Parts: sequence; structure tokens; C-alpha cells
Amino acid sequence: MELYDIQQSVSVEGVRYSNDGTVTLNLSDKRQLKLAPEIWVDLGHPLNKPLTETQLQLLEQESCYTQVRNKVLGFLAMREHSASELRRKLKQRFSKSGTINSSSLIERCLLELQTKGLQSDERFARQFVESKLKNKPQGPFKILSQLLDRGISREMANLVLNEFGNQELWLNKSIECLEKIQKKGKNHTLAALSQKLYQQGFSWGTIEKALKEYQDMKSISDTV
Repeated sequence: MELYDIQQSVSVEGVRYSNDGTVTLNLSDKRQLKLAPEIWVDLGHPLNKPLTETQLQLLEQESCYTQVRNKVLGFLAMREHSASELRRKLKQRFSKSGTINSSSLIERCLLELQTKGLQSDERFARQFVESKLKNKPQGPFKILSQLLDRGISREMANLVLNEFGNQELWLNKSIECLEKIQKKGKNHTLAALSQKLYQQGFSWGTIEKALKEYQDMKSISDTV
């Protein structure tokens, strides 16, 4: 018996426009593809006509792009993200997209959203630093390391840190960190306190000043 490779043609049997600015195409193979309406328009609205292989591949690709874009917008709606964070999350989500090159779609999507101002590494870095300064007594080197881990360039990270921080701020943060450590009720040597402040990202110069000021404050409180 001879075997024949029968390729069934696929056509668009129904079209539905949505309020979110997309169009959903109902295919004859029971699939639904959601994509930007201009893609459908550019194809010439081939309704109830067999799609060429090129047309079908384009529709599948643009449907995947719409999924990528919606996912990105969902992430950004929750909080600011760096491009590196989004890239990592999207690759985890769309790594099994078959023959479609999801990496190129991800890069295309990030570029589009950056161009429109919907994603910004600088804006993310500013909000990240503001949050750290508000919620945790951490030093500049630890915050810098966290920004680098999230794909922010060293130049941009230093620029934002210098904008928000100065020697007085980091000194106050280091003293705040000391107070937090001492509240735990455990006695520490000066060497141990220095090491803990260093692990929290403070410079040795700031640590030296913080320990001196903290000792002076403690001495005053003990004499009162």
C-alpha cells in the first residue's frame, strides 16, 4: 500500500474584533488566532479562502507576538520591570513555541514598548532604588549589585544611586542598620558589626564613621 502525504488547506472561517484592539480569527482546523487587526487587513481579508503556507505562518507568528505582548503588559501592570527581567520571564513562558522564533518576537516586543515609553530600565532603576531606600537599611554597593543582577547597566545604576544618595544618607542608613542589628539583643564585637555592615553594602569609610557615631550615641544614652 502506498502512503500519501495529504496536506489539508486551512482557511479563515470567522472573524471577531475585540475591544482590546485585536482581532480573533477562527480557522477551519478549529484553532483561534488572536492578533493585531492591521495584519489581517494587510493580508487582504482572505476570508473562506485557502491560506498559503506563508500567510498561515505569518498569522501564527503574529498570534504568538500578541501573546508575548499581552504577557509583557500584564507584568508591567503589576510593577515596573527591567528589560532583562521581562526577557527571562518571557523565555521561560514561550520557550516551547514550536517552529516560531520566540526570542526574536520577545526582542521585537521589548523594542516596541520601550519606543512607546511603556518599559524603561531607567524608570525601573529609579523605582527600585526608591523602594530600597524606603524599606531597607542597605548600602549603595548591595543595591548596585541587585540592579546589575536585574540587567541594569553599571553606568545607569551608578547614575541613579548618585542622584538619590549621598554620604550623609548612607551614614544614616548604616546607623539604622546597626540599630536594627542591636535590637535583636545579641552583643557583637566591633569587628562583627563592621562585617555585617559590609555585607549590607556599605563602604569601609562609612562603616568607620557609623560605628563611631553609634558608640557616641550609645554612650550618651547610657549616661542619661
